[in-house]
Amino acid sequence: MRRTTFTAVALAAVMVATPFAVTAPASAAAKPNLRACYDGKCKITITKAVSFRVAPRYRLGRLRVSRVWSSTFSQYLVRVEAPGLTGTISEGGRGRLNSLDYRVLSITGKGATIRFEG
Repeated sequence: MRRTTFTAVALAAVMVATPFAVTAPASAAAKPNLRACYDGKCKITITKAVSFRVAPRYRLGRLRVSRVWSSTFSQYLVRVEAPGLTGTISEGGRGRLNSLDYRVLSITGKGATIRFEG
């Protein structure tokens, strides 16, 4: 009798605790693999501004990518910056910094997806 009660209590505790242990919070979303962008060819989804280095052949050094609000167009845009260069593109648009081409695939209220095409 005692063993059955203990087992039932333990099982109930596991069943109550399991949803919390399995469910990850939304803020624990996967971070973009910025090292994959070094060669200038990658697809990243950002939720906040990121900065990473690119290969010397692009003559850019470090890129900074962010999603910004444009009060002029009343929409979010993606800004890609390098020392001395800036490109601001809307969803579906293409841009180029030196010889590094990129496309803005999507922009949402939470982030943006960008493909660097080298």
